[in-house]
Amino acid sequence: INAKFEQLAAEWKWSRIHFGRIDTDKDRDMAKKWVEPHMVPTNVMYKFGRPVEVKPSDFEQIRDKYQGSPEGQKWMLTKYLGEDTDGSNIHYAAPLLSAKKHSKFIKLNEIALVGYFRREGDMNHKMFSEAVWTLHSTIDRDDIGAAAGAVVLQSIAKKVGAQMPSIVVYLDGKAVEEDGVFAPDKWSVQAIVKFLRQYLPVVGNPIRDDL
Repeated sequence: INAKFEQLAAEWKWSRIHFGRIDTDKDRDMAKKWVEPHMVPTNVMYKFGRPVEVKPSDFEQIRDKYQGSPEGQKWMLTKYLGEDTDGSNIHYAAPLLSAKKHSKFIKLNEIALVGYFRREGDMNHKMFSEAVWTLHSTIDRDDIGAAAGAVVLQSIAKKVGAQMPSIVVYLDGKAVEEDGVFAPDKWSVQAIVKFLRQYLPVVGNPIRDDL
């Protein structure tokens, strides 16, 4: 269970969820405060400082359908902490899992920063997620003046003519034609941050050039 937890934490490192671990042997006082002795080992979700109660049938689904894998944990986090079926609120870059959601996202947000990737969690997707997280944490505001989303379905990218991988900036529902696409041969978090921040209306705290 520890290895699967670490994998989950690594894969969702740049989400809005904070992952922590208590060694119940080394820190017994902390363990007594947060978990019952008979529960160890276990994972507990907290929302607004309170443990989230999970239905027994959902524990069974994680066991039977997902065999306790990180994918099952993602499903549970999305179900119990998400405000919609995709858990858009728990990601700095919202997952856009259908053409309809992609279109709605672009129309609803004056400034939309959308990344197109071959698969979830690939290197480019991870760097984009880290870059968006960096902008939020550095500006130190939940609302940075733009919305970020991620697409991992080739059909959506093909429909809008977006290269995979790439990042496209949309203003008022339309793709920025000049300098509004990030699709270099070599990606880096620093380069993505530099590209994205030029479209942000929120200044906030200055963003260092070395990020």
